[in-house]
Amino acid sequence: MNMGAGFLDIETLVRELQSEIRSERLEQRIKPTMKQMIELAAMLTGTDTSEFVTMAAFQAAIERIRELRRIQLTAEQAARFFAALEKPRAPTQELRDLMAKHDSLVEEG
Repeated sequence: MNMGAGFLDIETLVRELQSEIRSERLEQRIKPTMKQMIELAAMLTGTDTSEFVTMAAFQAAIERIRELRRIQLTAEQAARFFAALEKPRAPTQELRDLMAKHDSLVEEG
């Protein structure tokens, strides 16, 4: 599976999943009560336990990845961010020195 930029594009993900074969295994030990609840939920949704657990874990993984990739700002932080974009600061001497060092180390071409 390609984990690149389009990874969270649901249509691309669905197409890739449809072409894959089940070749990997996940195993875990769980408490009996948890297993009973999972089995009941699977039965109530008309699927088997394995499929239910797989889809629940997959959906949770996608959501977690989306949450971690998203930048969330408060209203105050967003206002400061956009204000900074509109009034860029002049480069500091440290930045000018760093860029000069970079230029001296990197060959053009």
